[in-house]
Amino acid sequence: MTKIVVVDDDVFILQLISEYLKKESYEVTSFSSGKTLVEHIRTNRPDCLVLDIMMPGIDGLSLLTQLREFTEMPIIMISARGEENDRIHGLELGCSDFLTKPFNPRELVGRVKAMLRLSKAGMSASDDRQAAESADICHAGNLCIFADFRKVTVDGQELNLTSREFDLLLFLANHLERPFGREHLIQQVWSYDFIGDVRVVDDLVKRIRKKLAEYHSTLVINTVWGFGYKATVQEL
Repeated sequence: MTKIVVVDDDVFILQLISEYLKKESYEVTSFSSGKTLVEHIRTNRPDCLVLDIMMPGIDGLSLLTQLREFTEMPIIMISARGEENDRIHGLELGCSDFLTKPFNPRELVGRVKAMLRLSKAGMSASDDRQAAESADICHAGNLCIFADFRKVTVDGQELNLTSREFDLLLFLANHLERPFGREHLIQQVWSYDFIGDVRVVDDLVKRIRKKLAEYHSTLVINTVWGFGYKATVQEL
């Protein structure tokens, strides 16, 4: 059964969203705060998350940042403020879609269905690419990518990457020194017609860079200003 998690400190909205999703035969888990959310997501691996921005304690944007460290599941953010900056910030941090309160619960259900379809299509395409690259090993500086096992090491130490982080790194490492625009990278990593802000690529690159730097990788991802990104191997 498809598992959906809903987080909102407004009990009425939380119950309303949950009931509409349950009518679609989804398994719904609800939280009125983000206190134990990250651990629940890490343990139970739901298929989609509906996350409110404004909550007491840890807010939705902070939770989004933590979650994108280890999962690429669809995350739909909702906000009562409806400010343009909220939407842009959420997309930059990696949310999949954004909805402003008040909203029609049926619209939210429709967006959840759309995100689940796109996520499923992306995973299928990723599996196809993995099969095509069977037994393929990519070496770039002190970094080694084992496509068969979706494993990345730097000087023998394994990096913990999400699915999309792995796909983007593999693509760039296989095309060293060649620059690619954000739209091109979205087609390679998401593998479907993307609906959203292309700046989600910037957030993905930022997270990969942080992990590469922690392990002193000689492969780095450089910004090509006004265009996109390229991978380069640097000397230690």
